[in-house]
Amino acid sequence: MVAVKVVVSDVDGTILNSRHQMSQRLKEAIRKIAEKNIPFVLASARSPEGMKQISQKLAVTNSPLAAFNGALVIRQDQIIYSQPVEKEDVKKILATLKVQFPTIAVNLYSANEWYVDRMNQYVKLESEITQITPMVKDLDLLIDTRPVHKLLLIGAVAEITAAKDFLAQEVTTSALYLSKDNYLEVTHRTVSKESALQAIAQYYNITTKEIMTFGDNYNDIPMLVAAGVGVAMNNAPLEVKKVADRITKSNDDDGVAHILEEL
Repeated sequence: MVAVKVVVSDVDGTILNSRHQMSQRLKEAIRKIAEKNIPFVLASARSPEGMKQISQKLAVTNSPLAAFNGALVIRQDQIIYSQPVEKEDVKKILATLKVQFPTIAVNLYSANEWYVDRMNQYVKLESEITQITPMVKDLDLLIDTRPVHKLLLIGAVAEITAAKDFLAQEVTTSALYLSKDNYLEVTHRTVSKESALQAIAQYYNITTKEIMTFGDNYNDIPMLVAAGVGVAMNNAPLEVKKVADRITKSNDDDGVAHILEEL
């Protein structure tokens, strides 16, 4: 096996347990690999702001963050990799939603910023979950001056399902996927955690085969496959476990720390 020079890990369902907490054992394991000059990098569908507190608690604020499923890799204020949604697709989506699905909440993410066109029940709930307050702006004006790394559309389940089917016919360069039954996410179709992994490897001047990755869900598959050692959590679906090089304990049993302690 090639020596592991960098560790990249998913957040929810991987380093966070089912109570959305991190263990002291994990913090200690990350501290020990840091002493061996092995950086620990977070990779998530979350925004950079949504990972900031976690990186602070793990004392990995000097490491890059791979956000929005790989659409953005950022280290503090330095952008390492960026693949925004094409503006034409964003304009089509916003126009379609206004006419066809006006009650769907539109969340626009650009680097560290979160914008909405109005505060409604769905936005307020997302704000409570993330502990971040979005800025209310005219999104149509905003997209001419900001890169859009992700759109998050939230509504009733039936409405979101219908919107997904409708928008699939409208967009040309974007990927549409459900992260929850009523959460429809939009990123550029080339975005994946594998592209983020390649950017991280280039940043550290290593190959992806010198990286160990941890994940628990379908969006983690590309980086589990591309890494030298891809580790699936025991709480992952069978399809995710099948592509992994190793399977560790669950997120509730310190699965990440269990493997890091071997390094």
